[in-house]
Amino acid sequence: LVFSSLVLGTGGLAGWQAQRYFWKRELINDRRALLEAAPRELADVLRETHTSSPQEYTRVSVTGRFDHEHEVLVGPRSPPPGTVGLATDTPEVQSGWLVLTPLLADGDDDVGAMVNRGWVPRDRTHELDRPTGTVRVEGVIRSGEKSGSFTLANDIDGGRYFWIDLPTMALRAELFGAMPPLVDAAPSSGSLDASGAWPRPRPVDSHLAFRVMPEMHVVYASTWAALSAATAVMTAVRFRR
Repeated sequence: LVFSSLVLGTGGLAGWQAQRYFWKRELINDRRALLEAAPRELADVLRETHTSSPQEYTRVSVTGRFDHEHEVLVGPRSPPPGTVGLATDTPEVQSGWLVLTPLLADGDDDVGAMVNRGWVPRDRTHELDRPTGTVRVEGVIRSGEKSGSFTLANDIDGGRYFWIDLPTMALRAELFGAMPPLVDAAPSSGSLDASGAWPRPRPVDSHLAFRVMPEMHVVYASTWAALSAATAVMTAVRFRR
């Protein structure tokens, strides 16, 4: 019974990892289709979806003015995927901050966004570029974050954030009538380009990266399948004796 359970258990895990492989491939293909689409005006996307939370990874663009007075540094964080190569002028890869800044769209006081302008090393915050006047931002719609079991609590009154709590950030900015969407700025966003100044946004295609890529699910499935086969052979040999 024990050996039979091991065969079934490891076989089931192999099948589950195979299912995860196909699910992950489909997820990546769906996300790629969104990321490869041309950016659309944020106001149009919000009107069509009738919500402040459009589909995640939708490409959008918005023109407006940053409110740097209500800028929020979130972290400390390691460099997001795709930004390590952009930080080669730092002595070493280190922790830093995500820079989130409210943006109010020109000509429409009801449209705005919390823009994740990118990542800055903790010892380079004095070099942050804070563009004034009208800017045009292209980026990707993202969801906010949720506090985990081991995540420190945000100090909202002190403006100290360890994770992206979009509702309280919007209230703190006092600029929006409704909760704004979160937009991860793309490197092609004019003055937000990753070529020089801090903060540096992550490349759009880096949003296709997962902690466990589909190929690893194949490895896991193969490992469990091999264990299942080996256990089956051991079981057959045992019961033949």
